[in-house]
Amino acid sequence: MPRIINRNPAPSRNYFLVDACFLANKFIPKNRASNSKERKRIELCDHWWEEIDTQLKKDLARVFVPDICIAESFKVLAKKYFKDRWFKSSQDFNYWRSQLRSTISISKTELYKADRRIRFHDVESNRDIIIAVDRFYESFFKHGKNVQLPDLIVVATAKYLIDFFDIPKDLLHIVTMDRQLRDGSKKIPELPNAYDPTIDLRDRIFQ
Repeated sequence: MPRIINRNPAPSRNYFLVDACFLANKFIPKNRASNSKERKRIELCDHWWEEIDTQLKKDLARVFVPDICIAESFKVLAKKYFKDRWFKSSQDFNYWRSQLRSTISISKTELYKADRRIRFHDVESNRDIIIAVDRFYESFFKHGKNVQLPDLIVVATAKYLIDFFDIPKDLLHIVTMDRQLRDGSKKIPELPNAYDPTIDLRDRIFQ
């Protein structure tokens, strides 16, 4: 598949399946990073999130997050506070943690609305996803790519969304900060394109 994403896929929409680090970086201001390399990584993620948020507001996109990646995102923020000391105070940390929580949550009031628009969807690690993990581990291993369990959950979730929700593969986009996942997915035809915002720059990919 061409490695581009249509900014205006109407009458359809883009579906972004995101990993933990990419999601967490949405809630870490770049000026909190401890060095210029990390600041640049967050900045490039911000560029992608600006694009995705614009599409979400126009109802041209949906974001899917595996449940394990949601848990991992909270862990990333906690690590940046308790270990790396990127957040300088508990108030700062709690503010951005609450921003993450509110972004991925939806109130009962909103759920009851007939015209509800749910932008972020969590995906449970069900039987079909877990069974696929073993198969994808073998596929990545054969291509010399070492991917961790959360990454395997991401690609297994992508296959699940294609097979059970009939999401067209060319409209499903994996966004990851893991180079092994990005490169390995190119060698597995059944998977959609995977992008790393620090390599696949926004203005090159979105057209």
